[in-house]
Amino acid sequence: MRISMGKENALEYINNQKQVEKQILELVKKYNVLYKKQLYEFFAVDGWDKFVGKALHSLLKDRFLYLNDVTQMVYQHEKAYEFREKGTLMAFWVLISLMKQKKIENHFLSSREEYPVRIIFVGDAEIYDILYVSEEEIQLVNNLFSRKRIEGCQYVVIVEDKKLIPQLQIPDAIGFCTVSEDDGGVEYYRRDE
Repeated sequence: MRISMGKENALEYINNQKQVEKQILELVKKYNVLYKKQLYEFFAVDGWDKFVGKALHSLLKDRFLYLNDVTQMVYQHEKAYEFREKGTLMAFWVLISLMKQKKIENHFLSSREEYPVRIIFVGDAEIYDILYVSEEEIQLVNNLFSRKRIEGCQYVVIVEDKKLIPQLQIPDAIGFCTVSEDDGGVEYYRRDE
């Protein structure tokens, strides 16, 4: 038995799908490469994840985006895929996690000059940076933060292992976290001072 959708409901569904297509394209342009699962999780925050499958299919079919079947990463062109960056992918998981906790008004990819910041976002009229610091980068990052300080900016710092947190000297870090590469799960920690 087939249940028919009213004409208005069908048009609303198509409009919603087109809106999600546009947003997916904007996200991938903004962050270069994202996991397919990240797109679903991003839209699930507002209950729009049911539109992602068809929207993504349409974008892939029309070759606006591409999907690597092995890594399940979505990208706009080969160069973007070649330059994908683990820190940015981990930071996007943190962004999604934070979106579930607070209203985020805007977010964007940081520039290379803002290293080790990966994503900048505004929430509750405050600026936050999401940093990714690998074990090899701890000394370098500590040296950078001993020289530069941005007033009014707070940091969420991703580390590969929570045991690395005491080694970091980042003023205004409001929290630290680890991100599971398998499922994007984020675990938050505070430094006990």
